[in-house]
Amino acid sequence: MTPSEIQTMVEVNQMKRIHFGRMAISSSTGLLIALVEFRPFTTMSEVEVNQWDELSQFVFCKRRFTNAIATNGALLEGFMFAIGWRKCSTKNEQFGLYGSLGKIENAKDEWWNQGANLSLVGYILGKSLQYVGDNLFQKIQNCYKSLGVPSFDQVNYEANIPANEGAF
Repeated sequence: MTPSEIQTMVEVNQMKRIHFGRMAISSSTGLLIALVEFRPFTTMSEVEVNQWDELSQFVFCKRRFTNAIATNGALLEGFMFAIGWRKCSTKNEQFGLYGSLGKIENAKDEWWNQGANLSLVGYILGKSLQYVGDNLFQKIQNCYKSLGVPSFDQVNYEANIPANEGAF
């Protein structure tokens, strides 16, 4: 964060800089929004660091094909982008990758080449959620299995969801 961003954060009394440990973040009504855990890179294996690098590169590249989200909520500054993935949680709901048609038309090869990384991205996200909360992960995965919806990198209904995927 820049010094001006930190100063703005201090001046806004509802903003808090979260930068260490494990915590649950909830809404003003008490609903769980996120489970967050900060782990220094020095505590990770080389494989884990490489996986986070792959994930961040995937998300950064994916941004090219999506538009900025219109309502950024409490975003301090800048733009927020969706990863371009819609997961269903009820029967007959649409799912899959999405993006701006105009942006995809301008870089079709790159759009399709990103598909090769979906399996790794699904694995990393699933492993991370499983690490933060195994019971929550299992509940989400069981919900998706009961609906017969595919994993992040699968395009067919009724596909077998790998043990470490299915939460995205």
